[in-house]
Amino acid sequence: MTKPAEKKFKSQDRTSLAGHKREGKLLKPPFVQFGVGKGLVSWMNDRLPEMVWAALLIAALGRSAALCSFREFLRFIAERPDRELFWDGTLTGFANLDLDKRNDLIGVLCGSEETRQALAPLLWFDGLPARVAWQQMLQNHKSDRAEILLMEAVRMTLFHQTQEATDCRWVRLMCGVFGRRIVMRSEELLQLNGYPKFGDQRTVRPSIRAAEGMMDCGQERDPTWSRAFWLECWEKTPCMTRVPLESDHDPDDGRSTVIAPLSDIRRQLERHWENTHPTTAVEAKHDAVFGMTFYAVRVMEEALSLADGRTVLGRLAIRILLEIRITLRHLLEENKPELWRSWRAYGVGQAKLSSLKLDQLPGSPPHYLDADNLTKIANEDLWEELVAVDLGHWTRADLRKLSEKVGLKDLYDRYYGWTSAYGHAHWGAVRESIYATCLNPLHRGHRFPVCEKPPPLPAVKEDLRVLLNAILSELDSAYPAFDSRIGNSA
Repeated sequence: MTKPAEKKFKSQDRTSLAGHKREGKLLKPPFVQFGVGKGLVSWMNDRLPEMVWAALLIAALGRSAALCSFREFLRFIAERPDRELFWDGTLTGFANLDLDKRNDLIGVLCGSEETRQALAPLLWFDGLPARVAWQQMLQNHKSDRAEILLMEAVRMTLFHQTQEATDCRWVRLMCGVFGRRIVMRSEELLQLNGYPKFGDQRTVRPSIRAAEGMMDCGQERDPTWSRAFWLECWEKTPCMTRVPLESDHDPDDGRSTVIAPLSDIRRQLERHWENTHPTTAVEAKHDAVFGMTFYAVRVMEEALSLADGRTVLGRLAIRILLEIRITLRHLLEENKPELWRSWRAYGVGQAKLSSLKLDQLPGSPPHYLDADNLTKIANEDLWEELVAVDLGHWTRADLRKLSEKVGLKDLYDRYYGWTSAYGHAHWGAVRESIYATCLNPLHRGHRFPVCEKPPPLPAVKEDLRVLLNAILSELDSAYPAFDSRIGNSA
């Protein structure tokens, strides 16, 4: 009989567990098997800042008018006798041109009042490459909406596969084509010239993204502007988060009043996090140290709020805090960047593994999991197709084989993976329970700790009911007749 999970794969743009190749303790998706990902330049971190001029035109003019501006810009390059010099369509590439050529090129982009208004937010950045030339061509235009327009431009293009991001990547690719840096077959060139109306766009768009992504392979690029862009966005704009609704919090969450000393510690930690958080880029050490500490505070507060910690959960809290203490001590003593990244990557891999196993489960997913959030965590730092899954375990415990032996592997797959991450304070659990995603596009979706009122986690009542009823059934089979069970309304 065909499993429901197999039907789900048809509509999912991801590699199933069966498509991963096991090498020792690693599960590698196809791209990792073939070595793709080594030396790649990130669209969000590195290339989007270079193409933000194109994103601004789309955000301000609308897509149709922006594409017309792109074509006029490309026509300027194609008709130049020295067009080989204009192959780099990035802001840094513009700045590397000779003064006269740079002014000619920027002059084309700033050729109308509409495009000057659209590109004026570039002057918001002190570190803008060739800033003097842009000031002259923009005629010192000042935009009262600079920050809002930048947010909208970045929001539309932050994810590398959006239509607007593809448009930006297309114009950069075409600069390389007309600048004779990239050679393509005639049929491919016809499709690119006719973009976005010629050819099957379901094929054309991925080919554009693939070709543009390969432009940086083997090339050393100057990262100065990309780093300056995100740093200025971080320093000049605030973090944003969704205002929680009353319905977001379960009134029957079993917690008592907040314990004052822990609340004070949490606020002090939050201030210290702000004072020591230097960038919106991934800082594995900073995220881990603060994340595990915030995690420990939250665990302790929740444990003590329930019967003063005199419960099984209170003992589990001790186990969690013990592991945090040991793990953090180990990481700090070694203090190797690759070790911090490895700890974080292990947690991301566990989120991906749990998410992929959900795809294989028949029926609805267990109630305690947020399947969308697992996928999100698995893709945050790096596209999951480039993320290997480490099947090893820090404690070397092998509950999986035991579950297979007693015929409960499906129960193991359903409940062990993600709850184990919480027991070990892995990055995935720290991420879900401590950090929220900043809604300011100019902060590139970085994570920040939610301290005053941490978000509630998915409810566990139904899953506990199912598990306990199964245990009661086992008891009933051994000592009949015990037919009491917990009903759905409990």
